[in-house]
Amino acid sequence: MKRFIIFLAILTASLFATPECNSLYTGAAAYKAGDFATAVDAWQTCVDNGYKSGDLYYNLGNAYFREGRLGFSILYYESALRLDPTNDDYLHNLKYVQTKTKDKVANADEEENPILTFFFKAHHFLSLKQQLYAILILIWAIIALCVMRVLSANPKTKNALYICVFPVAFLLGLTGISAGYKIYMENTNSKGVVTAKSADITSGPADSYQTLNMLSEGTEVQVLGVKDGWVHLQLGSQVNGFAKISEVGIVK
Repeated sequence: MKRFIIFLAILTASLFATPECNSLYTGAAAYKAGDFATAVDAWQTCVDNGYKSGDLYYNLGNAYFREGRLGFSILYYESALRLDPTNDDYLHNLKYVQTKTKDKVANADEEENPILTFFFKAHHFLSLKQQLYAILILIWAIIALCVMRVLSANPKTKNALYICVFPVAFLLGLTGISAGYKIYMENTNSKGVVTAKSADITSGPADSYQTLNMLSEGTEVQVLGVKDGWVHLQLGSQVNGFAKISEVGIVK
């Protein structure tokens, strides 16, 4: 038990540690001054150094759009939405830029189901990182309740503390299931965006294979795998092939 508590303390400290990126301020100043190329370079440095933030991805998407680079703009709007799927600003800008792309995939318009919408919003009410914070807090709360119950000499207080553990544990279970599903989807549902002006889709992972299609900048695809500098991708039922990793960005 003692080792578990020490491990939990280390995990909590590491999770709450917030990485910093000085280039955030450089990028913000450059964007405000209309120097979008410098803003892109500054914010891209933060991304390349492992800094994750929905607002950073969103701002980077805005800067790329101002430069006329639709593919990278869509890539980072999608990355922002992956961290915060219910953010209206992220979604609005993504949909606007998507209207500027050449390749379209026909999707049937579906009427929103209010029940499914409720569960979707509840599931995404907290980001994955916030849910991990909540899980740690709830675990610490259960430990604290158990310790107080052991130390208490009053039978009524003991019973009350015992009862309090159940709703906290139930909330912990729900949060854990939601977080686990998000982690599963992140690892199995990979999305890519064509970031080059165009990308040749070949039948195999090499230039020697036959070219099947050509996708334009900003086209969103499903990523089936990445190997040896090539992306195996799919677009609806019409396109299934390979493109160079230098021409397709993977949504993070």
